[in-house]
Amino acid sequence: MGKIKKSNLVLFCVSIVICLFVSLPGFTYAAPIHSGPQFVDGYYADPDVQIYNGTYWVYPTRSTQVGESGTGAKSVDIFSSTDMVNWTKYSNVISSANISWLQHSLWAPNGAYRDGKYYIYFAANAINGDGQLGGIGVAVADNPQGPYTDAIGAPLINVVRNGAGPMDQDVFFDDDGQAYMYYGSWGECNVVKLNADMKSLGTWPDGTVYKKVTPTKTGDNDYFEAPKVFKRNGIYYLTYAAGVWADSSYKVMYATSSSVTGPFVPKGIMLHTDTTTADGPGHNGIVKSPTTNDWYIFYHKRYLNSPQRVLAFDKFEFNADNTIIPVEMAVEDNFDDGNDTGWTKYGGTWTVSGGQYHVASNPGAKALLDTNFSNMIYEADVTPGSTGNAGLVFRVSNPGTGSDAYQGYYAGLDVPNQKVLIGKANNNWTSLATASMSLTANAKYHVKIVAQDESIKVYVDDMTIPKISVTDSTYIGGSIGVRTYDSAAKFDNISVQSSQYETENLSVSATSGVKHTMFGNGTGRDLNLSGGYGTTLEANGVNDYVTYTVNVPEARSYSVRVGVKKGPNRGQFQLSVNDVNHGSVQDLYSTGLNYTELNVANIIFSSAGNKSFKFNVAGKNGSSSGYNLLLDYIKLVPN
Repeated sequence: MGKIKKSNLVLFCVSIVICLFVSLPGFTYAAPIHSGPQFVDGYYADPDVQIYNGTYWVYPTRSTQVGESGTGAKSVDIFSSTDMVNWTKYSNVISSANISWLQHSLWAPNGAYRDGKYYIYFAANAINGDGQLGGIGVAVADNPQGPYTDAIGAPLINVVRNGAGPMDQDVFFDDDGQAYMYYGSWGECNVVKLNADMKSLGTWPDGTVYKKVTPTKTGDNDYFEAPKVFKRNGIYYLTYAAGVWADSSYKVMYATSSSVTGPFVPKGIMLHTDTTTADGPGHNGIVKSPTTNDWYIFYHKRYLNSPQRVLAFDKFEFNADNTIIPVEMAVEDNFDDGNDTGWTKYGGTWTVSGGQYHVASNPGAKALLDTNFSNMIYEADVTPGSTGNAGLVFRVSNPGTGSDAYQGYYAGLDVPNQKVLIGKANNNWTSLATASMSLTANAKYHVKIVAQDESIKVYVDDMTIPKISVTDSTYIGGSIGVRTYDSAAKFDNISVQSSQYETENLSVSATSGVKHTMFGNGTGRDLNLSGGYGTTLEANGVNDYVTYTVNVPEARSYSVRVGVKKGPNRGQFQLSVNDVNHGSVQDLYSTGLNYTELNVANIIFSSAGNKSFKFNVAGKNGSSSGYNLLLDYIKLVPN
């Protein structure tokens, strides 16, 4: 796992979280940007993350194991790493053996450090009202790996106040050293003061103990659970989970405030389901590198075809106005962690060593990642052996063990015949094209697949001119992976991203200061133009505008397509990119409400990176009653 190159699929999801870190002596390694498919083996959720003495510590919920059915996990495992690549596991640091009142359901641990002591705050016993044994507990140790003991022999918080369930706690230290605990499920959030002993609650100046800080509710993606707080540039960020934890609606939102006690104003989504990559990401922790300005979000997700949750992390960044650039759930693996966690093998002998994925010669062995890409840019380093061929499979479905036991496409490097090949399988093999190329056994080649609708291009080393271009529409989507056919091969630097780039509501502003709101349900890429997140600009007149920050993935020509909702009070807009107008004026007036996708302009970008897409109100149709713009998304489709 680790960084290969930054994935360029930009999604709309705005929200941030942090778990307190204590930054002591640091280190100088180059930290990865992404975790790969997952960063530790096993099923875990709800990760908190801290830094102690230059080491990252992750505190997750452990999945239920054999013998715990119906009662939930009764212990906590934690993980540490100095490089965010190699992780050490510490099992059962908290369990029923050292928490006397623990009966069932131990979850959502959160770490903290003060005055030479390490603390883990946790939820247990899943109470639903006062007078029950359970709630938020605290354990203490002299070392981050434990052993931990119960700090008070009873729950620290075992009551329901302001409708907030006593769970999903997060400790935050303000600049003056005062410790606060944010917590709450069931749609409400409280904050309490922690006394200096870290195991008792203080009071507010008005004599109360529990203060409600639930972010303002709008009726759309409101706070549900899992608060995390951090401070940056004098702004308090509260991140939280919205949606239902067990399905694809689960996501990370964020709100901001100028005060530790709010009011917290929702700003949008940071992380949500990506139908090509992973489902229901959320309940996260956030940390800043002790040596750089890099920020990371740790979270759980589910693979597309599994109900189990696994842990991942990604780097994220801020806009100049202190809003958060949405998180990318990258599909990347460079095997630096020495394992192939997240890969499913079909035949053959697969091993990881030397930062590469090795497979022994086999008639048709393959390894797949649980993804569902249709239009994509898929890249990897392929080292073929002296016999047979080796390469990449994509748009794969119905995989099995056997040389052609799958449906999908395969592009391979054939050393004996000195050629690049592409074909398709459906329990038999159909060749689509070949191209001559000088190939050397056991030499590394960089292979790129660009699949857009029925067009498929295969690049080898030269990333500007394809070796093969074919047209085939048999298979439209599925998993990606690697394959060998009678070749002992190696693979490295796996990276796949959608080639149909969509970005939603990344950065919004209006000259008039009028309302700009969000609409839609935001459960993933809005393929039907009716379910994504968009921005409503209630414009007053000409020259009001909305801006989006768009991460253009590579220097090339794109068709810029914009999803809109037309209506009787809509205006006209002119698109500009970095203050240069493109395309013609677009009119959103319609007698009825309807979604549509506009092909706004063809633009050649000379460089990759963030660009400012501005939608400037240029006027209105004579029949329109207003100047409003409803923009659902932006797609960049490679030409």
